[in-house]
Amino acid sequence: MPEIKAATHDAIRILTISNERKRNAFAGSMSDDLLTLFGQADADPAIRAVIVTGDGDIAFSSGHDLNDLATGADAAGTDEGPMLKPMSMKKPVIAAVNGHCYAAALILAMSCDLRVASENATFGSPGARLGMLPEGGQIGRLPLLMGRSAALELMLTSAPLSAADAFRCGFVSRVVPPGQALEAALSLARAITSNAPAVVSAIKKGVLLAETSGVPGAQAFEHRTARVLEREADAVEGVKAFLEKRKPIFTNVA
Repeated sequence: MPEIKAATHDAIRILTISNERKRNAFAGSMSDDLLTLFGQADADPAIRAVIVTGDGDIAFSSGHDLNDLATGADAAGTDEGPMLKPMSMKKPVIAAVNGHCYAAALILAMSCDLRVASENATFGSPGARLGMLPEGGQIGRLPLLMGRSAALELMLTSAPLSAADAFRCGFVSRVVPPGQALEAALSLARAITSNAPAVVSAIKKGVLLAETSGVPGAQAFEHRTARVLEREADAVEGVKAFLEKRKPIFTNVA
């Protein structure tokens, strides 16, 4: 049964796109369910990071089920809101790309804060081949995330980008053997969740702000937010723990 599965490992919520028979394509209520689960994770004070991945070792997701789109059966499911949701979340979201990542799934991966990929992963923007414009911010954000030339080649040719090339152009931060993408994402998430949640959230917000408002806007945010956070209990705890040579115990939520 196509579904989005949710599991929790300590302070990390793992959301798994599960529709292996169709390379984890989004069908039925899966898009809406993903949006709901993202919202629940972001609102849960016990969760400090989110990972999204696909079932099995073949595909992260092939995007929306084209058979449903052709018949109009999944018209509501084409809403890009669920795929864009990670950008508006307070908590960091990591894409563990464990295989094919095409179309709407590329938008989802692009919207995550970090991407790790297995060696068999490929990224595809098939819009031009289907007579459809790449959407979901691809035209604006992909050149920022992987460079202008790589983004143009991906979209203009509709040819898939390999995991190795995605790493070389900076789109993914780590490439690991097949079957290890989730564990690599968990390793990153554990490192993130050991840090002050409010600071992690502010870093994410500031970086995204720089994309939309430029460096001056991000610098103003940085100066303003730093003055607030340095007065919080977590800043006191962080410095104290450093001086006492122990791990800090942060209490503030994002």
